[in-house]
Amino acid sequence: MPADEVPGGQLAGAARPNQPAPADALHCVGLRKAFGGVQAVDGATFVVPAGSISALIGPNGAGKSTAVNVIAGAVSPDGGKVRLFGHDITGWPAHRVAGAGLVRTFQLSRELGRLTVLENLMVTPRGQLGESLWNVFFRPSAIRRQERQYLARALDILAVFGLYELRDHYAGQLSGGQKRLLELARAVMAEPRVLLLDEPMAGINPALVAQIAGHIEGLRASGVTVLMVEHNLNVVESVCERVIVMAEGRTLAVGTMAELRAHPEVVRAYLGGALSAGTAR
Repeated sequence: MPADEVPGGQLAGAARPNQPAPADALHCVGLRKAFGGVQAVDGATFVVPAGSISALIGPNGAGKSTAVNVIAGAVSPDGGKVRLFGHDITGWPAHRVAGAGLVRTFQLSRELGRLTVLENLMVTPRGQLGESLWNVFFRPSAIRRQERQYLARALDILAVFGLYELRDHYAGQLSGGQKRLLELARAVMAEPRVLLLDEPMAGINPALVAQIAGHIEGLRASGVTVLMVEHNLNVVESVCERVIVMAEGRTLAVGTMAELRAHPEVVRAYLGGALSAGTAR
């Protein structure tokens, strides 16, 4: 089977992944990654349109998180291609991928616990002038000016995410939900063009789910493309226009949640009907 062909076929109305439009933010073709002989990702192919909120779903062990790690540069693929707005970024290290505008979050929050909430945001931007010894001695005014700009931006972001009042608290003292909000705020501080969210709703209080979903929609409204790995299918249905289903390391189908519920292979592969129930565990 050609690498660009999606196993199981495309659902009606979905763009064919071997014909990427100029507006595609991400185009993944034939991604492959094995660990110790176990094929975690086995030819996954999909596109993520620019300006969209898309979801990557499937049963545990389907290869979703590994695919995200490959896209973000955390692990190198054994095969396939990753294109970001048409540019080949396959195999780039994570810092270079982030520098190109693709930022990711993790299943487990990775806040800097011994820094304050505000400091977590202030250290996020890449290439700060103060990192250069030359600038420290010869351009101190430029460093101060940039720091004032970053401070104003960080405070604005914390206000949007409801963390302003906690700005001087140590990040390690936050609740699980607050750490999720902080992780999103840090990602926004990095000014992403594409944001990869690995299970953003995992382990948080249900009362915060709607709040975080609202922030994700707000990111899309600001021009950020979002791809999220998520098991909460109610959230997926409410915020995602496009849903990509993976199973056994491959792309099984692409479409809306309504279309996927009518897809026999998806229902059969994804926990024996979890899609029909609207939730996955």
